[in-house]
Amino acid sequence: MDNKVLRCGLIGCGKIARIHTPNILATPEVQIVATCCIVEAASKDYAAKFGAEYHTTDVDRVLKDPEIDAVIICTRQDSHLRLAIEAASAGKHIFIEKPLTDTIEEGKRLQEAIHKSGVKLMSGWWFKYSPITKRLREVIPHPYYSTFMCRLPWTEQYIVDDEKGPLLYWGLLGTAGYNLHWLWHVMRSQPTEVYAMGYGGKATNTSSILIRFENGSFGNSVFTDMGLGGINPTKWYVEVQGGPKSAAIHGFTKLAFEGTTEPGIPENRYHDGFDKHWKLLADMCLNGKASTMDAWEASIPTIFTEKALESMRTGKSVAVDFRKEMWLPNGKLPESVAKYGDV
Repeated sequence: MDNKVLRCGLIGCGKIARIHTPNILATPEVQIVATCCIVEAASKDYAAKFGAEYHTTDVDRVLKDPEIDAVIICTRQDSHLRLAIEAASAGKHIFIEKPLTDTIEEGKRLQEAIHKSGVKLMSGWWFKYSPITKRLREVIPHPYYSTFMCRLPWTEQYIVDDEKGPLLYWGLLGTAGYNLHWLWHVMRSQPTEVYAMGYGGKATNTSSILIRFENGSFGNSVFTDMGLGGINPTKWYVEVQGGPKSAAIHGFTKLAFEGTTEPGIPENRYHDGFDKHWKLLADMCLNGKASTMDAWEASIPTIFTEKALESMRTGKSVAVDFRKEMWLPNGKLPESVAKYGDV
């Protein structure tokens, strides 16, 4: 690709696209040349925001456009697999919002399609880019134990079980997926088993998911949509233990250490990291850089979620082996997974 600017089609013009818009506009290497949405008024509105060449409700028009290098998929998660496979077949590079897919088998299908097409894919689990995460990994490179808590305001419709599956996946995978990916990235070891419990003894969003890793360490994801408040009212709260060293993260705006003279980060802008997507996407597509969140790494929250749901339903721990839960092009884990997200 000889372009100095990545020409993109935006597919899906809803809430997450609106959140991304300022950062895309602030990235000169990325240009939105077409917008597409099933709601024509939204497609037209976003075309005006980006100064796009055209808007449409026909995704095929975007995928068949030879002037488009990549697509940015910001649709509902139940359309991610279909659209990503169609984009790969059309030879378009892909940025796709998280979660990548709902199931392990869907993830395998997408990984195979990406590998065989030769296009590059990048997804949106962004906490790994935060200065908070990077600093923590420098000071405590091999934790013994981590707990990652996420709490959302109480809304009765989200206290759901297997009878309301789509909402279950919205909360547990779409939001607690951050917890699960982050734990793996920070623990720097591959998982061996998952044990999970849900509210009321059911498979629910409100859950505790314990992950054991090969090196003997373990991590715990605690997620609830039953409310904020208490002595720690932040949405995100993390504790990491590494022998004599320990750390606490408040809302990804503060990082504090104990047991070491190493400085933490007293103030950090929450979305510092989230806004890096677009420069990384341009480097990947225009300059041949490796994806910083490829189809294999981006599938990790889906794998953990599916295993956790099985554990909640059976009351038993469930074995997990990424070598079995991913499509492997050469029988080995890709570097993105083998190196715990370091590319």
